[in-house]
Amino acid sequence: MKRKEFRPDLTDYEIYVMALVDELNKESAYKMNKTDAVKIAIEKAVKSLLPDIVIKSKRTRYVTLKM
Repeated sequence: MKRKEFRPDLTDYEIYVMALVDELNKESAYKMNKTDAVKIAIEKAVKSLLPDIVIKSKRTRYVTLKM
């Protein structure tokens, strides 16, 4: 069975997503795009609200550089 893609319309939230991307990219080793920023936000929310669930991320890990 083919898995259906989940593509939510976040147009109304784009300004918040872009602010998050800008903040993440200030000190990051790898530049984040909007999709990665939304995934990071969801992962943080799930860790906070549903601590029993373990997330296995497929994206590049978020690493900051202290300069």
